Amino acid sequence: MTITESIRARALRRDDSGVSLIEVVVALSLLMVLGVTVAAGLLAVQRSAMTSKQRSAAANLATREVEIVRNWFHSSDSAPLAVMTAGDATNASPLPGQTGSLVVDNVAYTVKRQVAWMIAGAGASACDGGSVVSYPSVSLHVEVTWANMGAVPAVVSDTILTPPKSVLNATYGYLAVKVVNSAGTPNAGRIVTASGPSGNFSDTTGPDGCATFVLSLPGTYTAALTEGSTGFVSFNGSSSQTASITTGSLVVRTFTYDLGESFRVTLTPPGGYALPASLPATTLGNSGILPAGLSSFTSTAGGTTVIGPVWPFASGYSIWAGSCPDSDPALDTGRPTALVPTKGTTTSTTAALQGIAVTTTRLGLRQSAQVSATYAGPGSCPAGDSVLNLGTSSSLGTLNTSLPYGSWTLSTSIGGQNVSALVDVSSAGVVSATLNGTT
Repeated sequence: MTITESIRARALRRDDSGVSLIEVVVALSLLMVLGVTVAAGLLAVQRSAMTSKQRSAAANLATREVEIVRNWFHSSDSAPLAVMTAGDATNASPLPGQTGSLVVDNVAYTVKRQVAWMIAGAGASACDGGSVVSYPSVSLHVEVTWANMGAVPAVVSDTILTPPKSVLNATYGYLAVKVVNSAGTPNAGRIVTASGPSGNFSDTTGPDGCATFVLSLPGTYTAALTEGSTGFVSFNGSSSQTASITTGSLVVRTFTYDLGESFRVTLTPPGGYALPASLPATTLGNSGILPAGLSSFTSTAGGTTVIGPVWPFASGYSIWAGSCPDSDPALDTGRPTALVPTKGTTTSTTAALQGIAVTTTRLGLRQSAQVSATYAGPGSCPAGDSVLNLGTSSSLGTLNTSLPYGSWTLSTSIGGQNVSALVDVSSAGVVSATLNGTT
């Protein structure tokens, strides 16, 4: 080997020795990924351990609540009725030295209990029972939740309590109120009241949608739902029913009740045309509305009306202007696409009016006049909008205004003469009419 070749070989060996920069970067990246994975695993283990600890504490609190109610229930002959009179409660048994939520290891827990008469027998809802009561029992449902529990399910505990036979006898009557939602399933958590000879009582529907009342005196009682001010509505519009209670019997009343939906409807004429001086009604259409599938509402000043809450039909509502039979777009090009809002919300929409260009003249000369429109089609207008004041034409005898669909008679008085014209308002476009006095 020559001297030159020996020098070149030593240089090559020096180039291959040690670790390159790229290898260092790759090694650090792998180390970082490994560190993140290990940290995530440790956090998951810690989170799982914490969740297990919290669920264990919640289970202990649920057991504690059941035992407290059980001891109370069996403490005396009058205790079962006292438990039921107290009804549902939240955090009713705080830990020593605490108020409100039950705090264990710096975690706040909420303990909810529900009690319900099981008049039809153990495991059966009173709302699905018969008419004769032999021997009722009581169901107790306890649910415990805590802060930041995320998707972790609540801890629940259920039991059945049976009062001594001497406590409840055939001198009592029973009223069960069943509440279902728009899907026909039990509507839990609704507030029900019962009032009558025995007094005034309140209860909350349980998971079976049932609220039950034990009544010491026979007579006529009124069962009512009390959440109308919070957006809940009854399917038939009534939130109360009466029931005649006799001793030893069970009477069931059923409500179809759910969170309603509302609409903010703006009457909208074509561009360049005004709203009539007196406004037509706004109509909601759905085949489920009794008795005729329609419900009309008087419009408010300015042309924007808030309607609702109304029943949350799954198929929604078509909305149009006017309550007269001919105003229904189904007789023309078809009703607008039904709107299906989310329950508990207010949806904004428009109800279209059709343009009408009126000219008022006397002996062929244009002059100002007040113009009205009277519905001329079949049937009546349930919202009272059969006669509309369209406004007053300008000094040039022009009035660009609007009307709902249908046949209308336009009328005015010009020079002491009553003048009228029949117009048919439809989706075909703007209608023109001239009212000409000849005297």
